[in-house]
Amino acid sequence: MHENIDSMMIVKHALERYLIQSKDIQYLGESENLNYRIKAIMNEKENDFLLKIRYSSANQNLVEIIESELKWLEALESDLTYNVPGPVRNKEGEHITTITIDNSDEKIYVSLYKWVEGDLLNRPPTIEETISFAKLVAALHKQSKNWDIIDKSNVRVYDADNLISSYTQLSQNLNALITEEAKICLEQTIQKISCEINNQKITRNTWGMIHSDLHESNYVFYKDEPRPIDFSNCGLGFYLFDIAEIFMHLSHENQKVFISTYSTIHQLQDNYVNVIEAFFLWSIIRTFSFHSINPEEHENTASTLNWVIDTYCKKYLEDENFLLY
Repeated sequence: MHENIDSMMIVKHALERYLIQSKDIQYLGESENLNYRIKAIMNEKENDFLLKIRYSSANQNLVEIIESELKWLEALESDLTYNVPGPVRNKEGEHITTITIDNSDEKIYVSLYKWVEGDLLNRPPTIEETISFAKLVAALHKQSKNWDIIDKSNVRVYDADNLISSYTQLSQNLNALITEEAKICLEQTIQKISCEINNQKITRNTWGMIHSDLHESNYVFYKDEPRPIDFSNCGLGFYLFDIAEIFMHLSHENQKVFISTYSTIHQLQDNYVNVIEAFFLWSIIRTFSFHSINPEEHENTASTLNWVIDTYCKKYLEDENFLLY
């Protein structure tokens, strides 16, 4: 879609708008953004930074969504003892640097972050690491609970509409690869989850800004301390949805360790197990929806989806617990 745009030229042009002197630029890869590691001099010290490039065509409210992410990161950097990728403002004091491409309606939005030192685990976390990670997540939620975002109108929101949107995309992309029986079971599951979402009470203790994507590639460990990275998908949502996303990547034993530790810091609602199970399935649907965009992943995604329906959805519809039992 953006093959004709010289991304490295964009990076160099954008860096001129910041009070840093770049020494080295390393391309890290592309997910929803183009990501670069920048080695540069700032305040007479050599530092590393993360630079993200995002295109205006990705979302009509993209500027507001990015701004909400950066404002929350700025607040987290101020309020928490944990290290987070704090935003770096440009020479004009702005969070976002906008670049216009000649002869194009496309706009490019660049944001610069402080680099977070640490290493990906590349393996399941130990019990001790899970305890540390749970304390980090509880700290994020505690800060969110006490932080008031100024403008909520253009923040990404994780609600029943988000579930339905994910389900619609998934079912359209994989329709030919799912059996009729599986389709009926999945549709009933979606309806039940949607009711669960809509029945939740939105209070300071249950709802606020969440990371929403804390899988194993979005946190690092530095000297036994977990550090969250990549807040690109953050938005307003239920704290239990954040936990459900995390549970997708933890063993059954570590799920129990996580929730036991978390509950000592952040109060859980009475029916949290049933809610997490509903949100766990929501998280899976959301993930599969993302993968269904790529035709090369259709067969594998459909096969795994059928397994999820047999392993989890059928139990969920029968009110049989499948997590934290």
